[in-house]
Amino acid sequence: MVTGASAGIGWEMGRQLAGRGYDLLLVARREDRLRALAAEIAQRGRSAEVRALDLTDASGRAQLAAEMEQRSENLELVVNNAGFGVAGATTDAPLERIRGLIELNILALTELSWAAAKILSQRRKGGLINVASTAAFQAVPYLNIYSASKAYVLSFTEALAEELAERGIHVMALCPGSTQTEFHAVAGLKGAIPSAMTAAECVRIGLADFEAGKRVSITGFRNKATAFATRFAPRRLVHKAAASMMRNRR
Repeated sequence: MVTGASAGIGWEMGRQLAGRGYDLLLVARREDRLRALAAEIAQRGRSAEVRALDLTDASGRAQLAAEMEQRSENLELVVNNAGFGVAGATTDAPLERIRGLIELNILALTELSWAAAKILSQRRKGGLINVASTAAFQAVPYLNIYSASKAYVLSFTEALAEELAERGIHVMALCPGSTQTEFHAVAGLKGAIPSAMTAAECVRIGLADFEAGKRVSITGFRNKATAFATRFAPRRLVHKAAASMMRNRR
C-alpha cells in the first residue's frame, strides 16, 4: 500500500514496487491520477487498485485502516508517503492549513503505522517505509511546521524500527532532500532547485537501502553530508543559515 501515490515520490514508489513484483493499493485524493498510475502498472503485469481518500479526515483514515485489516493476509509493505509543506512565516499560515498538515504528516502516518504494525506483527514479517525528509534533522525557519512534523516522523520511525525488529518486521525512514516533485509548488516555495534529485532516483536509492536493511535512508551524498553537518554544527548557526536560504524562496 502506498499513500500519496498520485504524484512525485509516491507515484514512483508505485511504479518501482510494481517492477519488483508487488501488487498495489494506491491511495491519494486525486482519483484520476491514481487510475493513470494503475493503468501503467497493469501494463507491467501487476494489479493496482485505487482508493481516493482524504487522509486529513478521520473517516478517510478509518476507512483505510479497516481495509488494511481486511487485506491483512496479503499485506506485505506499507509506504506512508502522503504529506505536504507550508512555506512562510509561521504566523502567516492559516491555522486550518497548519492543522491539515499535522493531521496528514503526523496523525495519519501514526495511525496507519500503528495499523500496519499490528497486522504485520501477527504474521511476523513485512515492512513499513515512512517518508520523512532531510528537514527532519534541523529546525527550518519559514518551513517550520513541516520540518517539525518530519522530525516527529524520523524519531517515531526509528523507535518503531527497534520495537518491531524482534518481530521480523523491517521499518525504515526515507529522508529525501530537494526532489523534483510538486512539493515546492504546493508549499508555496519559489524558484527551481537545479540540483534537485528526480523522484525516480530518490525512490531507487530508498528501496535499495530498504532492501539492504537500513533504518534510515538519506538520498544522495550531498544530502547525507548536510544532515551529518547539521547534527554537529551549533544549532543557532544552522537555524540562521536555514532562515537565510528560506527567506529567498518565500
